[in-house]
Amino acid sequence: MISVEEALARILAHITPLAPVRVPLSEADGLVLAEDVISVENIPPFANSAMDGFALRSQDSQADNGQPARLQVIGSIPAGYVAEHAIEPGTAMRIMTGAPVPAGADAVIQVELTHSEGRESAWVEILQEVAPGNNIRPAGDDIQQGQKVLTQGTEIRGWEIGLLATLGYATVPVIRRPRVAILGTGDEIIDVDEALQPGKIRNSNSYLLEAAIRHAGGEPHRLGVARDTVESLREKFSAALSHDLIITSGGVSVGDFDLVKDIMREQGQVDFWRINMRPGKPVAFGQIGGVPLLGLPGNPVSSAVTFQLFGCPVIRKLLGHTRLVKPQVEVVVEDGVQDRVMRRHYVRAHVAWNGTAFIAQTTGPQGSHIMTSLLNANALLIVPEGGVEIHPGERTQAMMLDWPEVNL
Repeated sequence: MISVEEALARILAHITPLAPVRVPLSEADGLVLAEDVISVENIPPFANSAMDGFALRSQDSQADNGQPARLQVIGSIPAGYVAEHAIEPGTAMRIMTGAPVPAGADAVIQVELTHSEGRESAWVEILQEVAPGNNIRPAGDDIQQGQKVLTQGTEIRGWEIGLLATLGYATVPVIRRPRVAILGTGDEIIDVDEALQPGKIRNSNSYLLEAAIRHAGGEPHRLGVARDTVESLREKFSAALSHDLIITSGGVSVGDFDLVKDIMREQGQVDFWRINMRPGKPVAFGQIGGVPLLGLPGNPVSSAVTFQLFGCPVIRKLLGHTRLVKPQVEVVVEDGVQDRVMRRHYVRAHVAWNGTAFIAQTTGPQGSHIMTSLLNANALLIVPEGGVEIHPGERTQAMMLDWPEVNL
């Protein structure tokens, strides 16, 4: 058996990001930029007012013998319009927030610091002296022409989409979403809408993996269930070869009907198939027809845990991410972990911050068949190899499942 770290390193060494494509801006959320974004214009593109008020020459705001300066109002500038003439000595223009500052003006005084007889008044009194540049947002104050605004490899979220829209990107160069084939295996598996019969179980793994792949950023495709025959597996794998990644559940252990590894050797190769961990020792990795294949265990919890450890980083690398694994934090294990396991043990737990520390509470029995242990789990406690027991109140590391983008 190999370690978790070696397994992940060997898997990721075979994975390269997918080809870039251009997608509409509205479809770019969650994707990764395939190239740097360089601004071809200043943002804002022109000097504009930060306030509703009056555009004027700052030197005209000075009081005269203790009396407020009194300026002639020669026009108004709504947002979206440009003044037709310049400010001259002794004059001012009404100006709205965001409107271009007229030529000749070097300041804007907010309306609260003025006095006039109403919107149509031809005169305005300036109640406070203002300095040059007051309430003016210069052209390029946010972004300057030629500036690198976003870097290749940046994940696009709401803030980035707003910025790209500001820069006029109707389409965005991104790494496309990986198409992931999901294949269940086993004669005992029936679909979710079928009535249970003796010896049968429903195909929960394929649906669980479908949701997990979509959440990780992939495009999942369930291909059904392969029966425990070489012929059935060959047929299903043939349909999977048009995808970027194949994920199977079951069929990679040591039983007489665990045939996935046989097909991998026949049509590709097996890099490894056992990892020193619990749950999830029988994890296989290799390729079929040049398509990477990650074979996960059949037990549902084992399948869920190993996907988080290995499947999620693979999909993130295909997407072009550089940060591939979920963050870890040190936690205080409130109820402890009494199971003494020689392999690396990943224990489902709920972690919360109590104001001074992260506190972990395990989610009950940890058998690899107990799916309810996943329900309240937002973390995997990492119990080191060698039969380590964690007593109540002791500390260990935890992988945070619901903080994939946080550096802690």
